[in-house]
Amino acid sequence: MSQISPDMTISSVVDRWPDTARIFARYGLSCASCAISKSETIKQGATGHGGGRVSVEDLMRDLNSFADTGKLPDSLPPASGTAAPGGGMKMRGMAEQKGIKHVIAVMSGKGGVGKSLVAGLLAVGLTRRGFRVGVLDGDITGPSIPKMFGVREKPPVAADGKSLVPPRSRGGIPIMSMNLLLPDEGEAVIWRGPMVSGAIRQFFSDVQWGELDYLIVDLPPGTSDAPLTVMQALPISGVVLVTTPQALAAMVVTKAVKLVKQLGGDILGIVENMAYVRMPDGSQNEVFGPSQGLKLVIVSNAPLIAKVPIDPEIARLSDSGQIEMYDAPEFEELIANFLAVAPEKHPQVPVASGAT
Repeated sequence: MSQISPDMTISSVVDRWPDTARIFARYGLSCASCAISKSETIKQGATGHGGGRVSVEDLMRDLNSFADTGKLPDSLPPASGTAAPGGGMKMRGMAEQKGIKHVIAVMSGKGGVGKSLVAGLLAVGLTRRGFRVGVLDGDITGPSIPKMFGVREKPPVAADGKSLVPPRSRGGIPIMSMNLLLPDEGEAVIWRGPMVSGAIRQFFSDVQWGELDYLIVDLPPGTSDAPLTVMQALPISGVVLVTTPQALAAMVVTKAVKLVKQLGGDILGIVENMAYVRMPDGSQNEVFGPSQGLKLVIVSNAPLIAKVPIDPEIARLSDSGQIEMYDAPEFEELIANFLAVAPEKHPQVPVASGAT
C-alpha cells in the first residue's frame, strides 16, 4: 500500500520526508517550500501550479518510491534553490526571462476595482519617465489591456518558430493578452484554473519581451490558481494592491494581503481607485464613502501610493484605446510614489507630496 496519497498536504509529506522537496522541485512545484503547502494537497499543487504539464501519476510514483526505498530518483535539482534576481531563493520550476529586470504584479481581492486601469497607468507613467516597460495581461478570462491601449494586432511567431513577439502600443509598450489570440475580442474564454495558470506562465516564458526594466503583470482578481501561479512561478519583485473606498472591497483585499505575505512576497504599495469625484467648486465628493487606505496601510505594512479619482476622461480614453494620452496630478503622484518604493530605487525622481 502506498505511503503517500495525492490527498495528503505537501507540507505533511516534506515534514516526514524532507528530501521529497527535491522531488517536488523536479516537477516544477516550488510550493513545497512556502506556507501555502500546509493547506494544499499534492493533487492541487500538481494540477494548479503545474499548469497542466505535471503528471500526478509520475509524481506519486517518484514520491512513493523514495518513501519505500529511501532512494531519490536520478537527475534531481540541488537540495537548495538557486539565487533569484534581486535576492531570495528561486526554485527550478520558476519561469525565466533574462532581459527582464523587475516583474511587478498588480492584484486585488475582488473584481471591478480598477486593477487593469492601475496596471495600464503604471506602464504609461514609467514609459514616460524613460523606463522600458511591458504589460502581461494575466486576466485570461476577462482581458481588457489591449482595448485600453488600442492594440489589435495578432502577435507574430518569432524567428525561432516557438515563441511569440508581443505587439506594441502607439507609445511602444509591448503587450501580450489572450484577447490578441482570439478570433474576436468578444469571444469568451471558458477555461478551468489549471489552463489559466498555464497560459499566464507561457505568456511570460514563451514571449520575446526583450530588454525591460519593468514587466507589469495584470492579474485576475481573487486568491485562486492564477495569482498563486504568478507568485510561485514568476520571479515577482513586488506587488501593488488595488482597492476602492468601500469597506467591502477593503475587507476582500485584506485576503490578497494575507496571500502575498504567506507566499513571502513584497507588497510595494496600495492604490485606492475611485476615491472621489472632483466637484466644480474644487471639493472632493467621496461617493463610495471615506477612504479605507489607512486600515490597509496598517494591515499590509505598505504605503498608500495613490488615491485615483473617478475621472470621465479615464473612461473616455480607455474606451477609445488612448490611455497613453491620460494625464492628471494624481497620475503623476502615483508614478512618483511607486518609484520611491520600487525594487530599484531612483533617487532622481522626487516623491510627490501627500504620500502616506
